[in-house]
Amino acid sequence: MSRSNTMPYSMSDVLSHQQENLQHLHSLQNHTRSLTRKEYPNSYFQQRLDVAKQQQQQQQQQQQQRLPSLQKNSLSMKQKPALYALPSLEDTLTETSPNVMQATGGTRQNTLTKDNRQYLGNGIGSVPSPKQKNSLTNNSIYSKIRTSLQSNPQRLTSMNVQTVSADSSSPLVVLLPTTAQPTTILADRFSAWRSVIKSLTLYLTETASIQDEIVRQQLRLSHAINFPFFTLQNKYQPVSSEDKMNQKFFAPLGNGSVQDLPTIFGQYHEVMASYASNASRELSTDVIPRLDDLRRDLLVKIKEIKTLQSDFKNSCNRELGATKQLMTTFQESLKDASFDKPKMDPYLAKLSLDRQIKRQLSEENLLHEAFDNLQRSGLELEKVVVMEIQNALTIYARLLGQQNQLIFDALISKLDMGFFNVDPLFEWNNFIVKDPNFIASDLPMRNYKDIVYKSQHDPITYEVRSGYIERRSKILKSYSRGFYVLTANYIHEFKTSDRRKDPVPILSIPLASCKLKEHNTSIKKDTKFVLLKRQESLLNRSHNWVFKFNSHEEMAGWFEDIKKIMEANSAKDKKVFLKKKLNLDENNKPRPRSSTISTAKTNTTSTTATTTTRQFTTNSSLTNVDDNENTTITNVDTNSSLPHTNDSYLYNSKVPNMFLEVPMDSHKDVN
Repeated sequence: MSRSNTMPYSMSDVLSHQQENLQHLHSLQNHTRSLTRKEYPNSYFQQRLDVAKQQQQQQQQQQQQRLPSLQKNSLSMKQKPALYALPSLEDTLTETSPNVMQATGGTRQNTLTKDNRQYLGNGIGSVPSPKQKNSLTNNSIYSKIRTSLQSNPQRLTSMNVQTVSADSSSPLVVLLPTTAQPTTILADRFSAWRSVIKSLTLYLTETASIQDEIVRQQLRLSHAINFPFFTLQNKYQPVSSEDKMNQKFFAPLGNGSVQDLPTIFGQYHEVMASYASNASRELSTDVIPRLDDLRRDLLVKIKEIKTLQSDFKNSCNRELGATKQLMTTFQESLKDASFDKPKMDPYLAKLSLDRQIKRQLSEENLLHEAFDNLQRSGLELEKVVVMEIQNALTIYARLLGQQNQLIFDALISKLDMGFFNVDPLFEWNNFIVKDPNFIASDLPMRNYKDIVYKSQHDPITYEVRSGYIERRSKILKSYSRGFYVLTANYIHEFKTSDRRKDPVPILSIPLASCKLKEHNTSIKKDTKFVLLKRQESLLNRSHNWVFKFNSHEEMAGWFEDIKKIMEANSAKDKKVFLKKKLNLDENNKPRPRSSTISTAKTNTTSTTATTTTRQFTTNSSLTNVDDNENTTITNVDTNSSLPHTNDSYLYNSKVPNMFLEVPMDSHKDVN
């Protein structure tokens, strides 16, 4: 696992993603152990060792290609002092890796030295004792640090290499910065690292202080748990009669009841206070002192780096000037060789030039070695710095991860298995079932649709026809418009078509006490008919009701329906007519509209009956009480659900004009 990986911990959406969060935390803990434990995956180290060998071989090949002549004709060079005695990369990996697989046998061999074990300790948070030699000041530092296996050995060098000329083989250029001050820059860099370590130490110090504050807050919260009528950790029991009565309102302790909350909260705050105390102690005694030692050791190394400034004093520019001068002399000797008497032999000029180029390259390579020595030493020193910071942050992340794990273990998991997992109505149902003063929660309310009674769908209860009609007044002889509904026994007049707002008719005419008289057949466009009230006694005077329609066809439909109802000899015949008229099924319920339309098409021989059947089907399907939850008598608009169609072709027969005569006033003109 990479030591540079961040270790996020997500606490969002706890209830729905609890399992996912637990897996994240488990991965974080495994990551923490992999950074500090003594055993590492063998295959991983073997793979990194192979990569390191390849990188070292490539670096050696590049140096050999760049300095081919130095190995044969190098001048005597003064030896530059090194910051550290650098071992080979393979030796470093072998010494710093706790367990490395042998290439032949495949078995593990522990190669840690005694000093290595003292440096690494027993795991997270282990530091050397004050009497031991510090890991940064010891000469054998490379055998005591935990080498970062993911760092590139050439990373630091590649970042600071100057732009190489297009022709790197030219002797008239110097590929190195001759006036640079790398020791000063490197010293400033590690001074910046000391500032980073100081800031991190301050942050961790405040974190430890916050953990101490968390201890006090957790204890304060534990004292704030006060449920007077609940049992607390099997230690507190309600004493007063009022508390005992209140306790009976809730389910018993241990059933996922709300009574479990005081016990869960008390245990949670106790565990969190204990862990915060341990976290503060580990940060204060292990992590922060180790960072302080690292910061002090860096100051010593910065002073050592500054002493290497003399290694970068060179005469490369002077040697380059001499090379350019001899190059000019060599080129001029080649030009003069074409004449009879050349001033200088090109052979001698080339000897002097080659000797100067070797002297220049020797000086340049001494400077190159100084850069390599400084950069390698800085690279390894920064490894130590970064890995110590990684170790401190790993411990910090582990502490936070375990703290979050405690939230799951001591609080969320218990709530999830208990109070979170119960039905929100668990307490309520338990209370209602035990208390006789309430009804059962599963007792349903009755709905009108579920009501069944005798003759509920009797044909005489349906609306036969409805619509707006004009009726002539008795006194003023003028017509007033109203909404009329024809049933099996009455003609009702309402103010509006809304049966919810206008349920009571203003006039109800019983058909049993009325009679119809046909109109004069010579009047083809008559839109009126008259209902005459039958004279029941000599004292009761008959009365005429004259109705006026918008069209002759509408009048004919109403007339035919009223006539059929009046001609019925018995209630049974009337029901038969209504069932056929309204297109009712065997249960006296209206059939769907599609079947009504198909029935109307098959009965084209009786155009009048077909038209009235289609019209009523629409009205009855809208006003049927069984199809509407609300107790309304008719639809708000009986024609609203009908598409606009031209039905005049259905009426081919002539409907005779109709009138009624008043027997006692026969001399009066009813028209």
